[in-house]
Amino acid sequence: MTHRSLTLAAAAGLAAAVIPLTAANAAPAPCAASITAEINTELTERFGTYADTAGRWTGADSAYSVDLPDGSTAWIYSDTFMGEVDENGGRPADSPFLHNSIIVDDDGTLTTYTGGTEAAPESLVKVTGADETQRWYWFGDATVENGMLRVMLLEFVKTGSGVFDFKFTGNAVATLDPADMRLVSVTDLPDSPVGENSLINWGSAIYEDPEDGYTYIFGVEDNQAQKYAHLARVPTGSLNTAGWEYFDAGTWGTDPAVSSRILEGVSNEFSVSRFQGAFTLVTGDATEPLSAKIVMYRSSELTGPYTGKTELYTTPETGGNVFTYNAKAHPGLGDGDTLVISYNVNSFNPDDLYADAGLYRPRYIDVHAQLGRGR
Repeated sequence: MTHRSLTLAAAAGLAAAVIPLTAANAAPAPCAASITAEINTELTERFGTYADTAGRWTGADSAYSVDLPDGSTAWIYSDTFMGEVDENGGRPADSPFLHNSIIVDDDGTLTTYTGGTEAAPESLVKVTGADETQRWYWFGDATVENGMLRVMLLEFVKTGSGVFDFKFTGNAVATLDPADMRLVSVTDLPDSPVGENSLINWGSAIYEDPEDGYTYIFGVEDNQAQKYAHLARVPTGSLNTAGWEYFDAGTWGTDPAVSSRILEGVSNEFSVSRFQGAFTLVTGDATEPLSAKIVMYRSSELTGPYTGKTELYTTPETGGNVFTYNAKAHPGLGDGDTLVISYNVNSFNPDDLYADAGLYRPRYIDVHAQLGRGR
């Protein structure tokens, strides 16, 4: 089961393919920019030491982050390895494998939260009554509302016996008590159909606008070789209670089926933040197959158009069986001149993830940038 689940997670890396750029992300007029990148050693050492020595969490993917009311940071993960790292730096073959978990970072002290028990951990949020080998939730982005942690849920189901026989079936919102990560509720969301056989995966990124009183939720129309960003919104504080509105070519509507594409070439997970005077979207480059590039797009409006595709970093791990994916910035950790970015590392050979526990863990980099304001 563990090997099969890991291969399912790796399938996201197969979904990228060479596609033409749309007008929205075609290269604009050049603009002077200074960009450098380096490894964020503080986060790398903190999570690496914890994974190697705590005997609890040894690696995961996804890696969203959100500030909690007490000042700590919740790291939101999807597929997760639990257990211990052995004396050879690997994972035992019987290491527990979950579909979601959370680590709370309280000024450098890390605590892992899962379902089940410490001796027999389970995913923190499970589909009620489902066998997790057949139906499960992966986590999307998260936010805090009214003192509660809201996490976007993406539900997937197995459709056959093959490793890639699974499909996305719908979205929901999990409400958790940030004091102990106790699950309070799961609220299903309306489906957002695009075409005959596809639904929008909501929760790729969340942006809360302090000026207009809305929480904006970005999603992905995942057609495997082609991925398009979509946008919805809800009054701030009501992610799981108010009716959503969907952006449709300049207007907002309440029909979940009216959402229009705002950018081509995003990965399934990305980030949108206000950085140096413009809305900045950071993503793995899904315009190339299995790309090692992390790029950004910029816009003066949250709704786009997002232009000025700029390469920020090339992941050195990519090559052979190893691929990287789902890069995103963490606005709560950066500053006016620095984007703190994480990305995931995986292998198409699941045995690699047991032989080297350091492989299946997020990486953290600092990108220092001086960009044209309002670009």
